[in-house]
Amino acid sequence: MEKQLERRREAEPIQMSRVIESLRRGFYEENEKAASLPHVIKYDSVPWLQHAQAYQKFFTAHDSGEFMGGRMTRMPIRTFTVDEQILMSKGAEGAKSGGHRHYVEAIFYIIEGQGYEIHDGVRYDWEAGDFMCVPTYCNHQHANVSGKEARLFFSVTLHLGQFMGLSLIEQMEAHANYRAPDGAQILRGSRGEFLGYKSDDGLELKMGADKVDEARMKERQARSFTEAPRTTYDRYLQTLAEQNRWRANVPHVIKGKEAEWENTRMGRIKQYMSPYQPSPMLFYDAYIQEIPPGGRSGKHRHVAEEVHKILSGRGYDIHDGKRYDWEKEDVVAIPVNTVHQHFNADPRRPAVFVALQSRLFYYAGHGGIEHLEDAPE
Repeated sequence: MEKQLERRREAEPIQMSRVIESLRRGFYEENEKAASLPHVIKYDSVPWLQHAQAYQKFFTAHDSGEFMGGRMTRMPIRTFTVDEQILMSKGAEGAKSGGHRHYVEAIFYIIEGQGYEIHDGVRYDWEAGDFMCVPTYCNHQHANVSGKEARLFFSVTLHLGQFMGLSLIEQMEAHANYRAPDGAQILRGSRGEFLGYKSDDGLELKMGADKVDEARMKERQARSFTEAPRTTYDRYLQTLAEQNRWRANVPHVIKGKEAEWENTRMGRIKQYMSPYQPSPMLFYDAYIQEIPPGGRSGKHRHVAEEVHKILSGRGYDIHDGKRYDWEKEDVVAIPVNTVHQHFNADPRRPAVFVALQSRLFYYAGHGGIEHLEDAPE
């Protein structure tokens, strides 16, 4: 017995060394990959692809097939994806997206158009300049009521859900323009409605809710706790009840017209969501920034990664001393721990962008900003 224990003790350092070296190798390989990816994605370089929800551009991954399984295939962003969605004009086939549900939250910025959401059976109206927020495990669908196409820039945390074991996406229905792959076996219901398909290569799409998960979540969301907590365990019961109340009362649309501009050390900013104000989103910070003609922002660094969608203008960023040019419609990635500053190259017109930042770093003890230089204004 003693000899067996001795052999085990001798073997453990060797085995642990291999584990540590494997982790190190993976860390360096991922960092090398991130360093090789561009910080600016040109709008026209990303194709529109058909998806069950709508027509979409996948800025973070190469296509919808890599949406869950692949990370950092286009941009050096790890914790969330950024995409764009188009809804056909009012009255045309396809004016609604396909309704679906997932455990993780999602955030949409309305670039163009006017419409509404149906979230768990409740309607919420939106227009260009608004942020539309989808809380966790919310059955949601978008509809365009304007006379032209509506465009929505959005982000979802499916990679995080996959890591946490919450990667389920329940597709309730596909948008009206959706077409199954060529040669696929179409599945239809008793009334002829589209229920999904099976393709020759094994790919399968089925409409409808997961009954087991739906039942579990209905039970969870019905829980309440009205007593004064007497133990730590009671506080966990209270937490569930408080989250249920928050989820039921959270605003689903933040109106752009109601948000106020602030003149900050970083420049002119309209903050929509942050840890320091009531927010419908737990994972995202969101704001819009305007850079004056020929001007520049402040300079700073934060651990959290960030993505910008350029709404108007042209200019460039300086990231850790390197220049990245951008123009209207481009998407700009700011990787973790990057010193960055924004410059407007147009001497006559302002540049405007919408920014999404991961709040996961804040919860992990890496929030806050290192401010390095004030904006001139």
